[in-house]
Order: sequence, then C-alpha cells, then structure tokens
Amino acid sequence: MLSVQEGGGVLEAQDDVAVMRMRLQAGLAVFVVAVVAGAGAASAIDCGSRWLGEAQLAICKDAALARTEESVMRRVSALSRRLSYGQYLGLRYWHAVWGEERGRCHLDRGCLAASYRIQLRFLERVQQCLDASQLRRTCFRTTLNVDRDAQRRSSAGFRGR
Repeated sequence: MLSVQEGGGVLEAQDDVAVMRMRLQAGLAVFVVAVVAGAGAASAIDCGSRWLGEAQLAICKDAALARTEESVMRRVSALSRRLSYGQYLGLRYWHAVWGEERGRCHLDRGCLAASYRIQLRFLERVQQCLDASQLRRTCFRTTLNVDRDAQRRSSAGFRGR
C-alpha cells in the first residue's frame, strides 16, 4: 500500500512491515540453506571439547585413530553428496548408530580399530553400490542390513572380553 503525498512517494507503516518481512524471510532462507549445507558436511571429533566420551578421548590421544576418523568423515561427506535423500538419511542413521557402538569401546584401542575397519568396509561397499547403478537401491539396502549385523556381532565380542 503506497501513499503518495505532494512532496513525493512515502511508504506507509504497513509497507515498512511488508518490506521487513520480506527481508527477514530472505535472511531466514539464507540461514536455513547454510545450516543444511553445514549439516551435510560431517566434521571430525572436536578434541578441545569438554564433553568428550572415553572413546572420543582415546581417538584424540591416538594419532592413527584420529587420522582414521578424519578419513571416515571425508568418505561419509563425499558419499552423502551422491545419494538420494532417503539413502542419505539411511547413511546418516547408520553412521549415528555406528558412533554409539564405537562409544561402547571406551578406551579399548583394539575395539576402536575394529570398529573403524567395519565402518571403512561399509563405506567401501556403499561406494561399490553407487558405482553399480542398476542395482543401486537393493545393493544399498542389503549393505546397510549386513553391516549392521556384523557390527553388532563385533561389538558384542569386544564387550564380552
């Protein structure tokens, strides 16, 4: 709603509110895009954080495990760009469950190393599924199920020691 006075065009208060709403919506859209883009890029463990678990502390103290963590995070990030939305959610869910399983290793370096081997094998299979385009969906689903069972068996073996 524009109100034109003799001295020139003047915006009414309602127009000011509409302009502010549009600017706020545009700014919010940019913020949401930035947050979503940042969520897709997984980052390695923040070793300076005060809220680390025992497994994360062990990873931070061991250079080889820290490098493996970085490698896993880079592969997850790279793979997530090639997945459909549903597959991406499946990968993120699997990765979160893997993080919980890894946390059960506590300070046991052997358990952590085995956990990373399982994760890297899984990511290699996902890569193979993505490269085999005809059976991609079935391959991805099978890979998720088989590796989830293997991880449970492996972590149960380490907990029993």
